[in-house]
Amino acid sequence: MNQTARTGPAETGCFPGRQAAWRRGELAAVLHRELRLLTRDRTNLLLAVVPTGAYIMLFATSLAHLLPGVSYHGRIIGYPEFVVPGLLFSSLLAASTTAGTALFQERLGNMTLELSSYPSRRSFFIAGKLIAGSALVLAQTLAALIVSALVLPVHWSAGQWAALLTGVMATAPAFNCLYLLLAASVRDFQRFMVLVNVLTPILLFASPAFYPADRMAASVRWLQFVNPVTYGVGVLRDSVLFGLSSDWLPLAAFAAVAAGAGALVSQALRRQSRDL
Repeated sequence: MNQTARTGPAETGCFPGRQAAWRRGELAAVLHRELRLLTRDRTNLLLAVVPTGAYIMLFATSLAHLLPGVSYHGRIIGYPEFVVPGLLFSSLLAASTTAGTALFQERLGNMTLELSSYPSRRSFFIAGKLIAGSALVLAQTLAALIVSALVLPVHWSAGQWAALLTGVMATAPAFNCLYLLLAASVRDFQRFMVLVNVLTPILLFASPAFYPADRMAASVRWLQFVNPVTYGVGVLRDSVLFGLSSDWLPLAAFAAVAAGAGALVSQALRRQSRDL
């Protein structure tokens, strides 16, 4: 009886206290679970990797000499140098789609209900989902960057590659949070899949990702001004060609988008957990 009286809720583990949760590595466990959820589904992984791989191989072979040179902000650059940021954004959007799809699959498999009934803080679950999704986006985009560097005739210095990677790290969380927000807002899985499979090609091809803006059809050229990929690709290209200092304003804007979309995703997930 005395032993039971001395053992509080934080010690039994039924209702973990703030310090006990951190000591037990609760956030690390949530992250581990989220990363396994995102990477163990082979279908999602193939859908995320194959399109970008196909793009890279196409641009490395028959499309590498599509244009002898591209004028970009008064500089003539090779077409492979122009297209690498677009290829990275293809990988970035594909990985963001995987993160959103995993959120839906978790909901359809009633895992959300089980996780909500577990004595763990929802803030850890939400933080783990946002962090793991952004980590997957960054890892997959980094892999695309390495493959692009190996197969495309791009001659950049180590500093330019580092600037490109920094630009990816700055823009990836924003797009990951936007796709998660779409997944949290749409209730029907088929509708979500239709939306992302239609939206992603439009975002890529209605932007100067693969061709200069002045070569775009006049009927769709106006879309680039409201397309977030236009500004994301611009950040990557400017980071390589002109340095990160030239991009401080769009980088700050993407950080604000990531923070705002992340907050909205957190509210949506909290609301859904209360409705279960």
